[in-house]
Amino acid sequence: MRSLILCMLVTLAMACSMTAAAGETWQVTGMGGAGGMYTPTISPFDSKLMFLSCDMSGTYRSTDGGKNWELIHYKQIRSTLGRRPAFAKDMVFWAEESNLKVSKDNGLTWMPVFAEGSAPWKEAITSIATVNADPLLVAIGTSEGAWVGDVGADGKAGSKWSPLAKGKCGGIAAVGADIFAAVSGGDGKTAQVVHYKAGEASPVVTAMGPAGANAITALAGGRAKTVEGTVSLYATVDNVGILKSADNGKTWSAVAKWAQQRDVLVPQGQTDVAYAAHEGEHEVWRTADGGKTWQSISRMTDNNKNVAVAWTQTYLHWDYSISHLGIGIDPNDPNVIMMTSEGDFYRSNDGGKSWFQCQNDAVGVKAGDPGFRFKSTGLEVTSLWGYYFDPNDANRQYIAYTDIGFARSVDKGATWISAVEGCPWSNTFYEIAFDPFVKGRIYAACSGRHDIPHWTHLDANKNQKGGVCVSDNYGDTWKALARGLPALPCTSIAVDPKSAAGKVTLYTTLYEGGLYKSVDGGATWVKKSDGLGNAGNLHAMRIRIHPKTGDIYCMITGFRKGSAFPVPGGLWVSKNGGDSWTDITASIKFPRPTDFAVDPNDDKVIYVNASTIPGAEIGGIYKTSDGGAGWKRLMTDADFGKWSSPSYYEGSTVNLHPDDANIVYVGTESHGLWYSTDAGKTFLPYESFPFGSPQNVAFDPADHKTMIVTTFGGGAFKGPYLPQK
Repeated sequence: MRSLILCMLVTLAMACSMTAAAGETWQVTGMGGAGGMYTPTISPFDSKLMFLSCDMSGTYRSTDGGKNWELIHYKQIRSTLGRRPAFAKDMVFWAEESNLKVSKDNGLTWMPVFAEGSAPWKEAITSIATVNADPLLVAIGTSEGAWVGDVGADGKAGSKWSPLAKGKCGGIAAVGADIFAAVSGGDGKTAQVVHYKAGEASPVVTAMGPAGANAITALAGGRAKTVEGTVSLYATVDNVGILKSADNGKTWSAVAKWAQQRDVLVPQGQTDVAYAAHEGEHEVWRTADGGKTWQSISRMTDNNKNVAVAWTQTYLHWDYSISHLGIGIDPNDPNVIMMTSEGDFYRSNDGGKSWFQCQNDAVGVKAGDPGFRFKSTGLEVTSLWGYYFDPNDANRQYIAYTDIGFARSVDKGATWISAVEGCPWSNTFYEIAFDPFVKGRIYAACSGRHDIPHWTHLDANKNQKGGVCVSDNYGDTWKALARGLPALPCTSIAVDPKSAAGKVTLYTTLYEGGLYKSVDGGATWVKKSDGLGNAGNLHAMRIRIHPKTGDIYCMITGFRKGSAFPVPGGLWVSKNGGDSWTDITASIKFPRPTDFAVDPNDDKVIYVNASTIPGAEIGGIYKTSDGGAGWKRLMTDADFGKWSSPSYYEGSTVNLHPDDANIVYVGTESHGLWYSTDAGKTFLPYESFPFGSPQNVAFDPADHKTMIVTTFGGGAFKGPYLPQK
């Protein structure tokens, strides 16, 4: 009964989500690409229908051949990067870990194929293939084996599901009515290929002799149009290379020596052309003679290069390798090949003779502008800390990024320019602040350590550096302001609104360094951490100055050792310019706070977003109405878990609307965007917001009815400040 009720609630939530989504439009913007992209796939039934996944949980689709991309709502499907989608005539199959899902509207909405807990496998799905028989057959591969079964016209699993093979499935290929599953060797056993034909009673199992007990990493096959009944198969095998069978998997021979090949794909309707990839390099091979010879077709750096490299290679000089499952083909065109990496997305339409980037639109340099502009096509797969509007020029907007540093726009966010030149810690810009007296002067908190305060970066600093930078030309170039600052990751910066011209007072926070102050515009710095933090934890993360009282607030985030948080963080306030500090969260001892917000009209009202820790589900949203004397927990782990998985809570941000402090926004790491219109008495999910990990909220000073939501891995989204009725 409990499972039935839960299923009904989830179904209702998904229906509500899509209803809300129809009423609100979210527009994404940014530089495009620059994050891990996987599984570029083209439908065999419609070459304009494409899918792609991201290592930051996003799943994307294109309906115009990759010119534009759309993020699929996270409540529909996410975290799909470990397997490619598979297509039937009227359905698309994909998976979230072990949960097989189906879409009947070209990937817009998704539903589970199996009722919760009823699938015959338990491990994550690694391969999916379909056979358009009657009934429709779907084959599944995991680390524990392979299965095949029927799916009805409603997209639900039928009753005829059975094991196909035991062992680690290295790949599944479906060619016509034939299904092949390759199972890696183990315990000294030789790898096997299992051949199952729709309508036949039992599969044929054959040893893949040359593979030995080595791991099979991919399997693909095709059948020539002029040949009936015979399928040619290609397999990549660790320590062996590429194997081929020209007789339905009965016999195998090596056609390429081991060169780290771990993926292979075959366009349909032929057997001569195949593609293979080296996931550790930017190297793709092509055969056009059935595997007799292989040619390297992706040259990015030598004098004979044939890849027009993306902006990440040009400006950031990244040299990331091809992602796992990072190549894709048009099943009906043997000349189309795609490759994705941890930062780039390329395509060739001529069999690899030439490649072009397809992660954004390269607009170029416009007259009078010292930077190459790029326009988003929807493939925003990076993490953003903040979105900013220049107080002196309405056309200028800025994004502070993880990994790609900083970008600026001179046309209100329509196009973007990479802007990290001169910054010695250009990996991450956590925050910026504008000089109130000098137009174009921007201060930035910069770091070589990214993703603080997420779980992976709450441990001790490992010699990563950072500091404060300044730009006097609207972010075009930067220089360091580090005199008196230790070389530690810099996480926040604020300008004292009471500063005088020529004597701007700045405050900044350093991870493991506490808080520092400058009274000369950042030329020199003095530590102001007396009484700040608990002994053993100076993971200073956030600084804010109250607009009326001038009080300074500094948040110390968590300090993780393994899975433990031995020294709590919290929120401190200084009423004397940082000379002394008071812990206003001493009564609750937050082990892992992530953000806070102080009511600009009432400094007694403060909200804290806190993540949970192992062994103690104490995450959620907290509020004080008396300056910290008492705290009330407004939202718990369980409250967020009712909306979507996981059951535990990890938070990111809490923000107040600039016109109405009763409107509170909450960002989470996996439970989406939430809001309250009654000062936290009740919270609701912002159902139409499409990404599960919102990280900050910003407002255009000229338009407080529209907000910008930045995310941890999905770019920046522009939409209405509240759901539309």
